[in-house]
Amino acid sequence: MSKTFFAPAPAGLTAEELAARQQREHDSNNAIATMMSNGPAPSPEALALMQRHVDGELTIEQVIELTDKMLRARYAAKPGAGTPTSPAQ
Repeated sequence: MSKTFFAPAPAGLTAEELAARQQREHDSNNAIATMMSNGPAPSPEALALMQRHVDGELTIEQVIELTDKMLRARYAAKPGAGTPTSPAQ
């Protein structure tokens, strides 16, 4: 069996729901493996968002939007953090 980064499927899913979840999990595992071939593992926060996608709670578009917001907040310039200014004239 392939390595997965995600929790197992919950009991009680229909065949169609399980097939859709398995496809999302497969796609997400491939994306993470590709990313890790060129860099570090995703953060726990990013994995939690992807878990919600695999579970069908979020679309991939929503995961991208939430990830972008998370990263912008994390790496936003802090006020007074040495922002370059133009030279005085």
